[in-house]
Amino acid sequence: MRLDRIEREEDVLVDIISCQMNPELNDTSLACRTVDVSEVGMQVESDLDLPPETVLGLRLDLSSVLYRLEGEVRWCREEGKHYVGLLIDEESPDFVNWTRMFQLDF
Repeated sequence: MRLDRIEREEDVLVDIISCQMNPELNDTSLACRTVDVSEVGMQVESDLDLPPETVLGLRLDLSSVLYRLEGEVRWCREEGKHYVGLLIDEESPDFVNWTRMFQLDF
């Protein structure tokens, strides 16, 4: 399995499903941008500080294919904007299709 991170800037719509450290963020939607992606994770640029263990719904429209994924925030750092590391949940609706994209060397 290839776990290389591929630099790729794409729009991603993020829905905050569950944020235990900051519950007022629950049910918030925001537009983010990917910095890099891999089969099991991605780094996104966000206007919000997203605490670790926050569960997110992700919608990416890449190459005319819509991917619906869920992920968990693993880390967040601020450098002018917030950079957030996500682990993609293997139970996500489109996880298999997402991983297949990497096998095709997109």
